[in-house]
Amino acid sequence: MRTSFGIALLVALFVVTSGAWAGTVPVTVPNNSFESPSCVTAGTSCTPASWTIVGSANQWLPTAGQYNSIPDGSQVAWANTGGVLEQVLTTDLAANTTYVLSVDVGLRNNEVNTFGGIVDLYAGTTLIGTATGATPTFGNWVDWTLTVNSASWGAEVGEPLEIYLSSSTNQTSFDDVTLNATSSVPEPAVFALVGVGLLGLVTRRRFAK
Repeated sequence: MRTSFGIALLVALFVVTSGAWAGTVPVTVPNNSFESPSCVTAGTSCTPASWTIVGSANQWLPTAGQYNSIPDGSQVAWANTGGVLEQVLTTDLAANTTYVLSVDVGLRNNEVNTFGGIVDLYAGTTLIGTATGATPTFGNWVDWTLTVNSASWGAEVGEPLEIYLSSSTNQTSFDDVTLNATSSVPEPAVFALVGVGLLGLVTRRRFAK
């Protein structure tokens, strides 16, 4: 009976702490869906907050019919050939951590050129990964993702993470940029909970004698 109770308690502790053990947390990406500021008039562009623009790129409030839907909010970003939207995050590349970058990539209904979207993740000045996904059809969006482990980039640990959105051949649209980090190092709370569980087992065994 005591053994069954001990096993049940340890299983419960594992279930409760499994999320903490994994340590998955969202990394803050300000203005991740390009809603700030409001471009006010449909069909016009405006400079996105928190993003640096290089070349022909911006955010805009599309007119009806430009897209079949918008992934998040009412505005999206765009980049023409060679144009770049980039953001240096306040989060640095951490050791023993896996990052998952997700970006909705789209193509306007009236776009006529070859698609050439680019979604990169940097640590400092070093490219650590490029997101991939299917080519969106006209008016639609596809979720492009990148999974990268910092174990492969030890020299870059401590460098600020940077998201880079661009297009190589024509106008590409972007929306709903998210980045999650999962640490393989257990949090201190995990050890504390396991310790409490073990203490409970010892106490129960002592009183049962």
